[in-house]
Amino acid sequence: MSRQTRSPSWLEHTLQNRPGRNQTQFVTTITLIVIVGVMIGALYLIQTTTTTTTARVLDQMTDQRDRLERENERLRVEIANLESLPLRMTRAAEMGFREANPGDIQYIVVDGYRYKRPEITATPTPTPTPEVQEYPDTFEGWLQKQWDALKSQFDQWRSGD
Repeated sequence: MSRQTRSPSWLEHTLQNRPGRNQTQFVTTITLIVIVGVMIGALYLIQTTTTTTTARVLDQMTDQRDRLERENERLRVEIANLESLPLRMTRAAEMGFREANPGDIQYIVVDGYRYKRPEITATPTPTPTPEVQEYPDTFEGWLQKQWDALKSQFDQWRSGD
């Protein structure tokens, strides 16, 4: 009988023991571990950089907020100083204004205008109090009603036989 030799399939060819196969697997495993380590390190570095950048931006924004609050306070003080009565009187005098004498005041009379209006006072209206309804039943009364209803149901049942 003749024996035919067939060529091994690709799976058998791959699984065959070849010299140096263990070294190749070792190098591939080490390379894979190094690549995974580099990827984890890169992700850690990216996260650390993002956190640091965010913290720096937050610090800058906090400093800017504090600076703006100080500026607002300074402007409030400046506005209060400019609105003070002595400064206004000085500025009015510089612009040519002066205090009016009784002879300088002119009154304009408007027909139909009542300058002495009666003072309007609010009259309190009494708020209605809700009527309190008495509940005449007591626990004994309720219990008696329940007992009577039960007796009447029992009597109706007995008379129905």
